Amino acid sequence: MKKLNVTLAILVAAVMAGNAQTATSDVVGYVNQTFAAGSDTIVVPQLLRPVEFAGAVSSVSASGGNATLVCPSATFSANSFQYAVTTQPKTYYAMVTSGNLTGTGFLVVSNGTGDFTIALDGLTATSADITGIEVRPLWTLNTLFPSSSANVTFTPSTGTTAAGRRTQLLMPNFTGNGINRAASAIYFYNPTLSDWVATTASGVKAGDTPLVPSQYLIHRNTGGTPVTLNASVVGSVFSKAGAVYLGTLPTGANDTLVGLARPTDYKLSEIGFTDTNFLQSAGTTAATRRDQILVYTTTGSGINRAPTAIYFKTGGTWRATTAATTAVDPVIPAGSAIIVRKYQSDGNDRLVVNNLNVSL
Repeated sequence: MKKLNVTLAILVAAVMAGNAQTATSDVVGYVNQTFAAGSDTIVVPQLLRPVEFAGAVSSVSASGGNATLVCPSATFSANSFQYAVTTQPKTYYAMVTSGNLTGTGFLVVSNGTGDFTIALDGLTATSADITGIEVRPLWTLNTLFPSSSANVTFTPSTGTTAAGRRTQLLMPNFTGNGINRAASAIYFYNPTLSDWVATTASGVKAGDTPLVPSQYLIHRNTGGTPVTLNASVVGSVFSKAGAVYLGTLPTGANDTLVGLARPTDYKLSEIGFTDTNFLQSAGTTAATRRDQILVYTTTGSGINRAPTAIYFKTGGTWRATTAATTAVDPVIPAGSAIIVRKYQSDGNDRLVVNNLNVSL
């Protein structure tokens, strides 16, 4: 697998697309990525799709696991932000830009003429928690790997059986419990349908499958006689605070899988781990280690690769498991996936607010 080649073309533009009600100035650029033959490559959407609404929220009303956000500056068409299989292929999320839940993203369920209904996903929200939002469409399989890029970013399969499959996209299991979880779904491109399909439902179009903030894919460039593939993704640079929720279990370790939308390298110390959300180890030996960070970069070869590095914290300093007596502040290459492996705990989730800003 080749190392990710990141190039930013800084273009400050007024973006007002689709359902946009408020023009916002996005810093946009592009990221180039190489997919080596016969290998897995981490695909982290390091750039975002453009904002289609940005504005204040005057009130929040929660009911039945959802919440309605009233936006006084909005004049929408009803349900224009709601996914519809044949007429509206976008899945939207609302990122909180002000309020107690700043940095948290919520999937948009539907919208009225002046409000959004969001899925709270187990959280609670009041009017003080959400006072401003940005609404963007999520990346999907079809927008990251569109049909028009066949044989450039992916190789279409020649059939639906395992023998006929070529490039596959593995969706990690982001919602399960425990460690070392198998992929929750595997997709390949079915040329008969001109769309991505799941291996478990090869006759059903699945290209609108979204990636929510901080999720990533694994691009498996195998099958037949694979060749090197390349992609270039254009999007908006994310420089606001982003929240990541770390799942914990009372009976054992638990993995939270994360791909940060950052187009430049960043230090481990910049992610936002504190003694509140990250349990320091009692010592440097394997037996005394507690919470750990597993890093998977885009460097390496083969499939089902082991972590590039594993880090833990003790005595207020970061250490690598391969050199546990030496304090480090490692640089995480842009495009890397990280797994936060939480040690057995009281089962309460922890929040990390990543305030890293990109220097442009």
